[in-house]
Parts: sequence; structure tokens; C-alpha cells
Amino acid sequence: MKAFLNGAPTTLDRLRVGTQAVVTDVSSQQHDQPGNHIEIARRLKELGFVSGETVQILHKGYFGGEPVAVRVGQSTFALRHFEAALIGVALPGSC
Repeated sequence: MKAFLNGAPTTLDRLRVGTQAVVTDVSSQQHDQPGNHIEIARRLKELGFVSGETVQILHKGYFGGEPVAVRVGQSTFALRHFEAALIGVALPGSC
């Protein structure tokens, strides 16, 4: 992934509330959760999580940070933590 947070790769689930970022990729695999999430990755892309699109974290749930409310384009979606972890992002000016 070509995403960076303080110089290290990051994903959408790691961003703080209010943070805007740019999608770099959507992966079907996650390093800390076994399995291949091809269908979930495909669905995220269909929803608009595509390379170059600006996203913003609007809210995180109180218990465990789920769900994550994310704005992409003019739409808002609630994602589970592991779904947000499939979305690679870069902060503006970090690439």
C-alpha cells in the first residue's frame, strides 16, 4: 500500500475523527485477519472507495470504535472496523 501516517503505511480504520485522506487502494486481504475478502473489497469499490477519492472520518462508535462513519464523495457509510482496514489511504501531502 502507498498510504502513510507519519511516514508509515496506514488504512482508513486508523484515522482519527475529522481526518480527511485520499484513497490509495482497496485490498481483499488484511494482515491481522485471515481470509480473502474479495466480495467485500468489490462492494467497497462499488460504493465509491476508489483510488484518488477523498474520504473523511465523521464518527466512531463508543465501544471498540465500531461502526466507523465515513464520508466518501457526497455519501456517508457506516463501516465495520475490518472493512475500513481494507481501505488504504494517504493524508494530503504525505506521498
